[in-house]
Formats: sequence, structure tokens, C-alpha cells
Amino acid sequence: MTRLLREHPLIDVELGPDGQLVAFSWNGRREQVEVCNRWRVEESWWSQPIARDYFKVVGQSWLALLYLDRVDWTWHLERLYD
Repeated sequence: MTRLLREHPLIDVELGPDGQLVAFSWNGRREQVEVCNRWRVEESWWSQPIARDYFKVVGQSWLALLYLDRVDWTWHLERLYD
């Protein structure tokens, strides 16, 4: 089952020395993760641009979909997988 988060809450991320995503914190919990897949989305540049780097990550407790909003330079949690 998948839980899509309506508001895409802000999260804190930790990057390793090489700039790779290694952990994120949300709702009082921190999870070390490994990136399984990543891709970039850019659309609606003519009206309200969306520019995001998506990361599907797996950790001890979570399989999640995160993204970096490259317009605001903020990190968000979009989806949790069970």
C-alpha cells in the first residue's frame, strides 16, 4: 500500500561528503537511506514552473519518495510505501 502525502511536508536531509543523499528526518524520526532511483521533472515553465529532482529511497523502516524542489531549494516527502 502507498500513502501519498497531500501537503508534501518539508523534511531535513543529510548529504554525504560526495553530495549524495544519505538520511532524512521527518515527524521526529531520522532514517538512514540508500537511493534506489532518481529522476528529474521540469514542466509548466511558461506559467508556474515545476523543477524537481526525485529520489526513491529505502531505509530500515521506510521506502519513500522524496524530492528537491529546485525552484525554492527545499526538500519534501511525497510518498511513503508500506
